[in-house]
Amino acid sequence: MELVSRLIETRGGSRAVRKASALSVALLGICAMGGVQAAQLTCGPGSTPLRIATTDKAQWTTDARTSPADTQAATVDNFISATYGWFNPATIAQPIAAKWLSFGTVAEGGYPLVTTRGDRAKGAWVTNHATFIYSEPINIGTNVNLASIKITGRGGADNLARFSVKPATLPGGIANTAALPWVRDTALLGGSWGAPANISVDGSVNGLGFYYGDNAVGLSIYSEDLNTAQPGGVVADFEITADCLTPVAPQPTAPLSCPVGSQAGEIVRIGPFTTNARDWKWLWRTNAAGTALENVEQPLFDDYLFRGYVKPAGLPVGSETSARWISPGTTDPHTTDIPGVPYPAAIGQSKGGVDGAAFVMNQAITVGNNVDLASIKLDGRFSFDDYGNSLFVQPAGASGPTSILGGTYLPNGYGVFATQATTPSISGFALGQNTIGFRLDGGQARNDCAGGACALGVLADFYVTAACTGAPPAADLSITKTHSSANPAPGSTMTYTVVASNAGPVAATGATVTDTLPAALTNASWTCAGSGSGTCTASGSGNINDTVNLPAGASVTYTLTATVSPTATGAIANTATITPPAGLSDPTPGNNSATDTVMLPQAPLKPTPVPALDVVGLGLLGLLSAGLGGLALRRRQRGK
Repeated sequence: MELVSRLIETRGGSRAVRKASALSVALLGICAMGGVQAAQLTCGPGSTPLRIATTDKAQWTTDARTSPADTQAATVDNFISATYGWFNPATIAQPIAAKWLSFGTVAEGGYPLVTTRGDRAKGAWVTNHATFIYSEPINIGTNVNLASIKITGRGGADNLARFSVKPATLPGGIANTAALPWVRDTALLGGSWGAPANISVDGSVNGLGFYYGDNAVGLSIYSEDLNTAQPGGVVADFEITADCLTPVAPQPTAPLSCPVGSQAGEIVRIGPFTTNARDWKWLWRTNAAGTALENVEQPLFDDYLFRGYVKPAGLPVGSETSARWISPGTTDPHTTDIPGVPYPAAIGQSKGGVDGAAFVMNQAITVGNNVDLASIKLDGRFSFDDYGNSLFVQPAGASGPTSILGGTYLPNGYGVFATQATTPSISGFALGQNTIGFRLDGGQARNDCAGGACALGVLADFYVTAACTGAPPAADLSITKTHSSANPAPGSTMTYTVVASNAGPVAATGATVTDTLPAALTNASWTCAGSGSGTCTASGSGNINDTVNLPAGASVTYTLTATVSPTATGAIANTATITPPAGLSDPTPGNNSATDTVMLPQAPLKPTPVPALDVVGLGLLGLLSAGLGGLALRRRQRGK
């Protein structure tokens, strides 16, 4: 869908001019940024069409300097040179809603002397040019296709005019504020001061220099050294248009596993997976010696297009893709590279005895138990710059990558996006999670060669396929159980936590979780919550008997509360279990149950009662006591 933008210059800031458009509802709008008005080129509803015009000189400044000292900025005026036959934009056929921007002349209009041949060392945007700079930056949204920006309109120039762009930020978050900031200038108008000319600049052919974020723009003219007699000037009224980027869908997360009831030899696949900077990274590169791979992450971008690259947005109907070229770009792009801005320096691209660089996918490929590991292939469309015929495979837990070396497994070439290509079987996969990617070799160690010819890049839209073994799919289910107190008192409240989880690799849809409580626990109630897309019944009372859905990596947690019976004694034990759904096997059945035991305090021992004595008993007790007392007295007397 095309995004249309028009900017119109007015006193005190840009003014939105509403105009119906049948092309799109995603238009260029105005937004306030830190108190400074900025024209915003972005996609989305509610934005307002705008355009740029040289109507108000107050909205333009210049990098030209007064002469001879070159210390003061020149003044912009709406001067029209009658001597040299400049056309009047207000009175020509099909008038232009703009005015000339000029420095005037010393001889013709009594203007100050101005140096109109710019010097980069003194702050000029373009060598040998004087640039009229628009006062508002153009903010480019990240959902804009930089390769599709176009400039169309009408204008005139004396002697030549170029459209210049100075982005505030370059790829990699690098501020464009060096002593000589980077500027891209592109031919806009010829020496058309006697009659208006059309403006037509196609960003899909030339890298205009726009990048995401704020961009200052200007009109640079090529004139005489000084404005002694010939003033130099430009008039223009033009639109900026662009297309929205095709949204990148999330990468699939389903495992590569055969469903219940699959037969041996049946083919399954997952995908499509697409290349884009959000979901891929440059993880491995050649070391400085060129003898081995090292794990050092470097940035990837999905906006760089080397000249001659197949353009994803330009594919014919029926061949569309949301895949994007992923590349580290180049530090010195050619004018026909897109978007035409310099990228950070990158090293480790050349082979040097081992593959040079590995672009790996963030989303792991999870391989199930019932696929034939020797049958795994990639099936899709691929383009590589310069050479990428091998695949990167690293099973989870492995210390390094497993590489497919030798042979052409994937189609090379950056100008064609193959209709369909299938690799031979890929070795190196293991059950469970696997990191995959592409290994590329640009033939150069760095991306800083002249003209951007040493950039690496890959564009891919593919599926991962495998043959079934005929075995049932397996999910690694487990359950754990904990309690709030190891020695609860009778009549107290106990809290139990039961966690059921699935380590994968396939989903367990319709598994059963049970927990049958002993009679010593009464008034039981429970709630549950899922994580990682796991689902369960929200709440219940009494025993747990619940059907859950557990994708690979998901879990559900039950919180159960119960009252300990006041008459309960000894140990209270109960067991929670998880049972796979029909047709799904479990390689670790020993983890499918968990028994929880707590000990109640022992009941206290009761004292033995002393029998009560009647009158006869009390009398006998008295005689016995008297006799014992007399006996003790005689013993003491004999001992004297």
